[in-house]
Amino acid sequence: MKPDVKTAMENLIREAREKIPFNLSFDGNCEGRCDECPEKLLEFLDIDLSDWESRLKRGETPSLGDVHTLARSCKEIYAILQKKGFVKESPQDVGNGAA
Repeated sequence: MKPDVKTAMENLIREAREKIPFNLSFDGNCEGRCDECPEKLLEFLDIDLSDWESRLKRGETPSLGDVHTLARSCKEIYAILQKKGFVKESPQDVGNGAA
């Protein structure tokens, strides 16, 4: 049985926090392309995850679209980290357990 949407979002956030390496050091790794900058992407994702953690604590219930959007962001950022050699696993390994 699939979890309800709130549980799916909680599971996605937990999985993202476990599998995405937010503690990477990027000293001197600027390639000049801000749209694929791992440091900025991780900062953006961390803000997004923190926002949803706060919203869930306040009792908000996300929509299925919210879960899908966050899962897609996690996968896309993870794929960029993989492309740049920061992670080894496939991006399909992140975000699949949420819904």
